[in-house]
Amino acid sequence: MVKGSIVEFFRNEEGQDIVEYSLLLVLIGAAAVFVLTAMGTSISQIFSKINDRLKTANDSIS
Repeated sequence: MVKGSIVEFFRNEEGQDIVEYSLLLVLIGAAAVFVLTAMGTSISQIFSKINDRLKTANDSIS
């Protein structure tokens, strides 16, 4: 009886979808964090350049 229930446990596929969806969500989340972190550096550099040019323009007006 115990052997049959163990075999049945491994054949039972209920809940497998939840695990697959969870792994997919973790993968998507990790990719989003990676992309946003990489973009954060370049976005910061863009704003720094804009700030420098605005200061230069303001100084030339004054």
